[in-house]
Amino acid sequence: MTKCHLFLLCAALVLLCGCKHASQGPSLSEYGSRSLAGQAARFEQYVMELSGLSLDEAMARQEEMLTAAESDSAQWQQTMTLQEKFFLDPNSPWRNEELYIPVVDHLLASPHSTEAQRDRARWLAPRVRLNRLGTVAADFPFRLPNGRILTLHQAIDSRHPQQTLLFFSNPGCPNCKEITEALAAEPAVAERIAAGTLLVVNVYPDEDVQAWLDYLPNYPDTWICGHDDEQILHSDTRYWVRAIPSLYLLDEEKRVVLKDAPLEQILIQCK
Repeated sequence: MTKCHLFLLCAALVLLCGCKHASQGPSLSEYGSRSLAGQAARFEQYVMELSGLSLDEAMARQEEMLTAAESDSAQWQQTMTLQEKFFLDPNSPWRNEELYIPVVDHLLASPHSTEAQRDRARWLAPRVRLNRLGTVAADFPFRLPNGRILTLHQAIDSRHPQQTLLFFSNPGCPNCKEITEALAAEPAVAERIAAGTLLVVNVYPDEDVQAWLDYLPNYPDTWICGHDDEQILHSDTRYWVRAIPSLYLLDEEKRVVLKDAPLEQILIQCK
């Protein structure tokens, strides 16, 4: 989450449309003769090339790559390993569930996939499609420190911000602490919150409510803080919170602009 130098090159920038076209880059055949480390380095070049494309163009390139990989079983498995490493691993600065959707679809359809891969792809298929970019973020209830129940959409509708930062965090998470401090220290964020153009909704998804209550003074009092006392988030039916912390940015119509994005990308959009 804090690898800023990597972020600047990462495929997460695919989420920002309007970039110029990248070159066609390496073909899949260039991966096959390399060591795993060499393949990963070459694949990283491909990921960086995607950063010069709009989301639609990047998805088309993914389709091209996955279709080309079908020509050889070993190449297929290598490609699947790299796709997961870069686009699905929650610790990857290149993570991008949108770009992993065609991977899931190909895993389900390919004769090269193992039964275990197909089973996992079936499990992943609905999860990676939750809260897709440009869709209205799923609503869910959470309990405020005073005991009142509020929903995400109610919180947004009561303030009418231009943007909403949805922050899933917990009090025992060092990275959550870093993000909280970074957001609190950013003057542009504070100014926008004070002006009412940015709303921060910070939700604790786990069960130790007392630990969360004890930790509340560490959050800015300008944020809306709540906990998921019904454990809805653990059902993976409204959000797929794969790891904590997780940041979403919504526009004034509650549509997803950034999904599980690195802090650096969030700050660029919030300034």
